Amino acid sequence: MNKRKNCRRNRLAERGSFSVDECACGALHLTIGYVTMRLESCAYRELAAAMIESLAQLPVPDRPTIH
Repeated sequence: MNKRKNCRRNRLAERGSFSVDECACGALHLTIGYVTMRLESCAYRELAAAMIESLAQLPVPDRPTIH
């Protein structure tokens, strides 16, 4: 992974205050609010797998009732 500061980024996903950008150097930038983590692809995939695994164990929240 190249450590250039000014690599070009391509937005892959965005939801609320969360976003994921792919950098031209191969890094992925995971932004949560004002914090950005720069991850190699394999580390990002491991993080995503851990998030999916933990999400499956959480109770499903009640859906709000629309009146």
